[in-house]
Amino acid sequence: MASWFRRGPAFADDAFAGLSLMLTGDAENKTHRCELLPAESLDYSLESLKHVDAYLGALHRTPPPEPEVLQVVLRTGAYLGEVIRRQRPGLFHWVLYEEAARHSPLLRDVPESIATAGILWKDAESMAFPLGKVCKYLENGPEDSVYTFGYVFVRDGLERAAGGRR
Repeated sequence: MASWFRRGPAFADDAFAGLSLMLTGDAENKTHRCELLPAESLDYSLESLKHVDAYLGALHRTPPPEPEVLQVVLRTGAYLGEVIRRQRPGLFHWVLYEEAARHSPLLRDVPESIATAGILWKDAESMAFPLGKVCKYLENGPEDSVYTFGYVFVRDGLERAAGGRR
């Protein structure tokens, strides 16, 4: 069916799936301190998020230079979101902020930022912010575990986890 019949935001699944691969797979433009991530363990399982927590913990203790933060947030957040999407097939889609804001009144008071640039979308009232979770971990440390975030969305279900925005 033509995209102009769509009654929701355009999806950006392929773009974020590609970003997630760049976390350890971009040899020419490596992610800051990617040597701390065991690439062979990044299999999009919930358990792999424990390795991401360890990586973000190291970056929390020794923050990356400012130009590297954006890359870290985009790639790591994309990986986190892809773990959730792959564990709950068909439930979520990646949506860019501008697209989501056009379709959800919940986002009217949420400013656009790196934390909201990519949104895991179920519908106009149920969404998650994996990039925002990575930003929080970098700022606050282990209390903002990406493993816990992923676990809640994958194991406990969207209805209980999301409560609207997350």
